[in-house]
Amino acid sequence: MDEPTLKVRRPFAAAASLAILGATLIEAYFQGLAFHTEHYVWPMEKYGVLSPLRWQDKVFEVLLGVVALLLLYAAYRLLRYAFRSACT
Repeated sequence: MDEPTLKVRRPFAAAASLAILGATLIEAYFQGLAFHTEHYVWPMEKYGVLSPLRWQDKVFEVLLGVVALLLLYAAYRLLRYAFRSACT
């Protein structure tokens, strides 16, 4: 591949990677906070006891984790591409 194309592609790969990484981390934080509030704080305030999680809640947690890991891996691969040596 010619050098001018690499000079354009790598900064775009780095920018896309940072956008994916930032959005994934922020969304995972807010989803975790919302899950904690909905399943721990509110039941304790309303009823004084914790209710067990339903199977849908557990599946949601697992799927959220899988999607977050896939997005983090994609961001890692894009960053690795953006910052690898030009001779390799």
